[in-house]
Amino acid sequence: MERWLNLFPTPEDDMSVSTPTRRKVAVRAGIALATLSAVIAAPLPAVAAPAAAPSLSWSACTEEDLAGYQCATTEVPLDHDRPGGPTTTIALARRPAGDPAQRIGTIFVNPGGPGGAGRFMATIAGQLVSADVLARFDIVGFDPRGIGASDPLQCFATDAEAEALLAQMKYVPLSKQDIASTLRANYAYTEGCKRNAGPLLEHMSTLNVAKDLDLLRRRVGDAKLSYIGYSYGTHLGATYVNLFPGKVRAVVLDGNVDPDQRANRRLANKFDRAGGFELALDGFLRACDAAGPACALSGDARAKYEKVRLRFRQGPVTLPGYGVVTIDDLTSFVSSTMYDVAAFPEAAEVLRLAYDTITGAPAVLKAPTRDLKAVPARGGMPDAYSYTGNDAFFAVNCADAPLPRNPALYPGFAKVFEAAHPTFGRAEAFGEVGCANWPRVTERYAGPWDRKTSATVLLVNPTYDPATRYDFARRMERELGNARLLTMTGFGHTSSFSACVTDWYTKYLIAGTVPPKGTVCEQDRAPFPAANS
Repeated sequence: MERWLNLFPTPEDDMSVSTPTRRKVAVRAGIALATLSAVIAAPLPAVAAPAAAPSLSWSACTEEDLAGYQCATTEVPLDHDRPGGPTTTIALARRPAGDPAQRIGTIFVNPGGPGGAGRFMATIAGQLVSADVLARFDIVGFDPRGIGASDPLQCFATDAEAEALLAQMKYVPLSKQDIASTLRANYAYTEGCKRNAGPLLEHMSTLNVAKDLDLLRRRVGDAKLSYIGYSYGTHLGATYVNLFPGKVRAVVLDGNVDPDQRANRRLANKFDRAGGFELALDGFLRACDAAGPACALSGDARAKYEKVRLRFRQGPVTLPGYGVVTIDDLTSFVSSTMYDVAAFPEAAEVLRLAYDTITGAPAVLKAPTRDLKAVPARGGMPDAYSYTGNDAFFAVNCADAPLPRNPALYPGFAKVFEAAHPTFGRAEAFGEVGCANWPRVTERYAGPWDRKTSATVLLVNPTYDPATRYDFARRMERELGNARLLTMTGFGHTSSFSACVTDWYTKYLIAGTVPPKGTVCEQDRAPFPAANS
């Protein structure tokens, strides 16, 4: 029930876009549900916002990718402490409610990141929520400040300048030479942002995005916020509900961060994130063995995978049909696979091919459909500077979550991370080393996280989510002042392939109904479906 869109990087949803790796954004694909008559009979009321709030002016979108939808732009203060000062533009796209007579209000959606443009969320609204929700709500996606069409941040004049530095960064730097190159290139990347990005650079924190979101809420005419946030979007949601606890109507946070750890103990948070990927990989390998012939790597899949990983750690391998593959390529491939349960069967075939290649066993090659090569993350805006997502990733994360400011410490961190988390620890340790020389930003929200909100916040999380591990969701539930966790037993980043989860989304968004404490939904798709099943 999930779609994976290679539109732009979502670094908070995986490892980091400071390395040349294409990132993927996870969104839930909708399952058409039967009419929930009991829910629809008692919807939460729609209430007008204060009349003084300026409204948005919607018109037909002119961009090809948004054809058929409505677009708008609006100005927000660059610095919310100076509301009469300079402004920055926020761009939005809307899918209007299908049944205007039954319309309740607007649901804002954030796809994650930070660095992910969000207007496209309006175009895939039918993959996010049920038909009943689409009938009663406008679905609005927005590009957060500094991203996409919203006065995008730009650290370099051309793609070539950014790519020259990205090419010097290793995803899994092992040798002294690769480590030194990665540190130098990240340092230079940050210095480029300091020189070129302008005043917006110091106003990119999630604190400011949450304040922008409250202005957007008022400008669509809603007295309280309805919102769905995925991955990093859960941190934005947690920030919002603690800044504006009385303005919460229905807030869904799917694929949860630990907001307190992310904001106040980022190094420990990154260590735990690496552990989340390892847990997901372990689940993948266990499920493979349980699936038997349906999984190409079955038969002590862990031992086969470890043999592959250790061989690639020694140097590149030439794989039939793929060419020369590096440890960066392999690690990025495995990481991205953990995001999407639908990708598991093919990923097992690729890993089996690698295993057969390095052991000299005869391999049956299927035509590859996935490129193993790690490629630079792009911002998703045609005919424009491509790396605004990369730039915004640093700008938000470095403002939100302080990390040690001495780059020389990071190789030591990498050793500790890798000892505990062999596949993903080293990549995670180096993922935000660019923050070491980032400008010091004072605009950040670090708590409190326990404000009592006017409505219960619904948290949703898979048990084997790689980037936002299940433990994070349990911590989010404890930290927030009024939250309920819905567990999905299954794989992938954010909830997917679960009619049960979609059902609860619908009940909650329309009527505010939360699942009983301890409710567990199953994932409807097997990780390795049997042939012809």
